[in-house]
Amino acid sequence: MRSTLKFWRLEGISIPGITSVRAFAPGLSSAAAKLVGIGRPALSNYVNGHVGTTPSMASRIEAAFGVPARKLLEMQAAFDAAAPPAEVATSLVAPYVPPLIQVKAREIEAWADRNIGFRSRLAVLLRTLVHSTGRELSRVDFPGNDDAERPGWDGVIEAGAATPWIPIGSSGWEFGTDKAVDTKATADIAKAERATSKGDRAKTTFVFVTPREWKAKDRWLAANRARGQWKDVIAYDSSDIEQWLEQSISGQIWIGTEIGRPVEGVRALDRCWKDWSSATTPPLPGSLFDPAIASSRTLASSLTRAPLEPVVLAADSPEEALAFLAQFFSRSGEANCGPLGDQVLVFDRPGVLTKLSLGRRDFIAVTASREVELEIAPLAGEIRSIVIRPRNAGGPKPTLVLEPLTSAAFSAALRGPDWSRDTVTELARKSGRSLTILRRTLAILPTLRQPEWARDTEIPRHLIPFWMAGTWSFDNQADRELLQALTGGVSAQEVEVRCQRLTAMVDAPIWSVRWNCRRCCIQV
Repeated sequence: MRSTLKFWRLEGISIPGITSVRAFAPGLSSAAAKLVGIGRPALSNYVNGHVGTTPSMASRIEAAFGVPARKLLEMQAAFDAAAPPAEVATSLVAPYVPPLIQVKAREIEAWADRNIGFRSRLAVLLRTLVHSTGRELSRVDFPGNDDAERPGWDGVIEAGAATPWIPIGSSGWEFGTDKAVDTKATADIAKAERATSKGDRAKTTFVFVTPREWKAKDRWLAANRARGQWKDVIAYDSSDIEQWLEQSISGQIWIGTEIGRPVEGVRALDRCWKDWSSATTPPLPGSLFDPAIASSRTLASSLTRAPLEPVVLAADSPEEALAFLAQFFSRSGEANCGPLGDQVLVFDRPGVLTKLSLGRRDFIAVTASREVELEIAPLAGEIRSIVIRPRNAGGPKPTLVLEPLTSAAFSAALRGPDWSRDTVTELARKSGRSLTILRRTLAILPTLRQPEWARDTEIPRHLIPFWMAGTWSFDNQADRELLQALTGGVSAQEVEVRCQRLTAMVDAPIWSVRWNCRRCCIQV
């Protein structure tokens, strides 16, 4: 109720024909309405609290009855301030998302037409959309890729809160790429009804998704809702997916890569894994990261807490670190971090992170360069983040370090028809069991077979004395003197500075044997 009527009594204000008649006697005075200069229905709405006191109404009452307009407006303001806030349908409220790319419905249809394995990829897209826009999700199961043909629902969601796209409670999702959408949707809902008890259907929302334009969607929905077999029935077509993508940063980035319109400066983990594993012949298996994943279960819990400070991940190269993260977040079962993986965005260039932070901040930012890391500083308390640094850069100890594999773990990961025992032994010797060097050794492109530092003619020249020394410690006087002699009399201080610069490089040619120590060895 917005009327100030109750305040009139508290303030001792009496308006003949309004408060005296309306508040204390039945009926409403026609004379009062004429005095105010409005019709009886308008005055009735005002007195019954359906409308508030406007400046115009206050002026009319002052002219007719002498009650100061200023007083009436002050009472209205006091009433509004004291009233409890109106309930907002939060399920219909969508936060602002800065647009990265605009994907049209026709592009989604074209993607379905040219992609043989589209159905499994559609499952991944929907899972990404759900994880990045859902609220209070207790279960999300959209098997995609190799698991897409599992029996049962194509997708299942348990949500404690509704959003514009995800119903509250339990929902079972079916989707298909058939051009005869009506036929497919009708067959799927019939199949689901046969497989679901009446009691469960009464608590479950049936959702059907198609990447096609579905002109008969509203008619199909009305008919199946009228049957009363489910708690509710929802259907989405290509136009709906287009609108849903507008609310998901992760979804835009993911589908941009799929349709050949990648977003410059930012990647999804799915793309990072493809970039890393497919650069070699044969492709590198995810099992190479099994030991690191087994020893880093606390990483997921670190990202679910308040974003007070970034998680620091140290590796021989950013590509290795990103490949690890892709594998880590894809193992959603035991680590329970699948939803987090769909919220991870990898920023390769400065500028994009700053733009996205103007809207939603519920993503996890991974900084793959020093320039982008600087952008995270003013946002560290608001955005969960993972900072990637060279394994031997020194400084504060990182949250997690990706060390070279043990001999046993290296051999176990490469066991299979593509890798003979002799090949694995030779690769272990050449790479020092570093996954970065292994990838470089097996790279298809010649440019990937050479580390970045090797393109600088000055750096290899500085490496020669360190290569001759093999392993050394700056805390050892004899080692310092030997290095001075090998460098032609360069001071020990300058030798140590050169070493620090080399160990801080990406895919560094020199390693620290232990974190943040002064004992090093050559790795080339």
